[in-house]
Amino acid sequence: MRKLLTHLIIFFTFFYQLNAQVATSFKTEKSFYVYGDAMVIGNNSLSKEKNTSFNESSIANDDIPMTFVDVDNDDSTFNSSSSYIQLTENQNNIVYAALYWTATYSYIKGERRSQSGQHFFSGKRQKNRSLIKNIKLKLPNQSYQTITGTVIFDGYKKSGFHLNSPYACYADVTSLLQNAEEKNGEITVANIHATEGFVAGGSSAGWMLYIVYEAPTEQPKYITTFNGFAHVGTEPVVINLKDFKSPEQGEINTNLTLATLEGDADITEDECIIANPNLKTAIRLSTTNRQEKNFFNSSIDSNIKRFPDSKNTLGFDIARLEVPKNKEIVIDNNTDNVELLFNTKEDRFYLFFTAFETEISKTFFNEIEANLPEKATVIKSTTKEEVKPKVVEEKIEIKAETKIKSTVVNNEVKAENVVLKRPEVIQNKTAQNSLSPKVATSGYQQQQIKQSNVIISSSTYVEALKIKEKPLETQQFKLVLEKNAAEIDGAKKGYYVITKFFSSPQNAFNWQKDLKEKGYNSDFLIDEKNKLYYVYIFHTENFYDAYMQHKSYLEQNLFKDNWVFKVNMTDF
Repeated sequence: MRKLLTHLIIFFTFFYQLNAQVATSFKTEKSFYVYGDAMVIGNNSLSKEKNTSFNESSIANDDIPMTFVDVDNDDSTFNSSSSYIQLTENQNNIVYAALYWTATYSYIKGERRSQSGQHFFSGKRQKNRSLIKNIKLKLPNQSYQTITGTVIFDGYKKSGFHLNSPYACYADVTSLLQNAEEKNGEITVANIHATEGFVAGGSSAGWMLYIVYEAPTEQPKYITTFNGFAHVGTEPVVINLKDFKSPEQGEINTNLTLATLEGDADITEDECIIANPNLKTAIRLSTTNRQEKNFFNSSIDSNIKRFPDSKNTLGFDIARLEVPKNKEIVIDNNTDNVELLFNTKEDRFYLFFTAFETEISKTFFNEIEANLPEKATVIKSTTKEEVKPKVVEEKIEIKAETKIKSTVVNNEVKAENVVLKRPEVIQNKTAQNSLSPKVATSGYQQQQIKQSNVIISSSTYVEALKIKEKPLETQQFKLVLEKNAAEIDGAKKGYYVITKFFSSPQNAFNWQKDLKEKGYNSDFLIDEKNKLYYVYIFHTENFYDAYMQHKSYLEQNLFKDNWVFKVNMTDF
């Protein structure tokens, strides 16, 4: 015990560590310095109907029994959807094509039953994960061919993602498109494995094809693609864009292509921001169909022709947009780095693809071969002079919250009042200052505490939920359910409603004594490895009960900072 008292200052990340958010770090997949441009097509693979467009935006993904989209009238496929390529004659020299597909795939087919307002999900788990990397691709006027891709991420064996088991894969299909007799026309992608029916948080699936091609543009361009898998939930994700230099004069045309899984149309407060750390400017991005505060809204940009052409693609997003030039300037002349920031306050989504396309200086273009970045290619007009990429992969830095704050938060953003929600890091200040054995509360607060000591169970939680009048399956449930569980030796698995935690055992004892004097039973959860003492007032293996208990205590001043802690949980 004396040894434990020497650990006076402990830092703890609320619920889970920052690196749990980025399941697979974003890295450069390909970069091009080229006179040319890029395009993207794609479609969703799960919807409410088999081959009818779905346009209702007020229904949450959770409440729809998902079925496979299937438009090809081919018995060899179990799902299929189409999109169309249209390149002009002077733009059909394809230099790169990458096919991505993604889905949630926990059950083969999930079922949902309701009891007293609570939803229960069940289904046969799909343990054969080798299935996810194989799909079928049909190019214009061709038959299907099997594509075997690379798995970017599979959440099935990850405790923080096991509930709906999202995955993402990609395949380089450049040679297939280059050698195709007909490049323009309908492209169909089939047999993307996903969960039909119901799954907690809703099921979704889709595919996208990103193409880079040569074109007689006035300025050369830097086109770079990234892939990875980031759960954007409680913490922002930042991608640094570098290895370019914008023209010395004139306006700069810049485009972005983004693809995500699991964004909901009816849940807001998610955003995409582009920022210049040197100019200290930032723009919260939007388009005609994407609001600043609901950017990832289950849609595919309208300029992409597809079948079916659902307005609500139920958790699958493809966004292609031009960075505005009429607002606060983010990409100025001679700019050589910017940042993309992804953030949400209510929704959650999985980011798996980003592409950045910007005009660059001709001088920079002519000199880049002397210092070529990893995985980059220079294409000099029709000569297609190619420089082979270096062997070492480039790692894209996911910056810490302090960088986000200095760039965007401290009133340094001139364009708009952009506020990012940063990871909440709790420092154990109680260990530095002795805790009084008494907790100062007013007589009214004490009276409320005595009257509100109600244990919420599965049979009574509905009444407590009326405090905020939200349905049971809210994004808060999803966010906590998918957090990585803490591993504490010897602790009972389950969900704990924590009132406070300490690095000093004496302070923990004093706090527990205060709770007992006020009529509250509590217990210790001891993390011997990290020398932490948690005082909890409720424990269960049912998350819904723990959440509702937590919710009821929030109304009491004594427990206004209580939170749910997931420990040693591998199943849901």
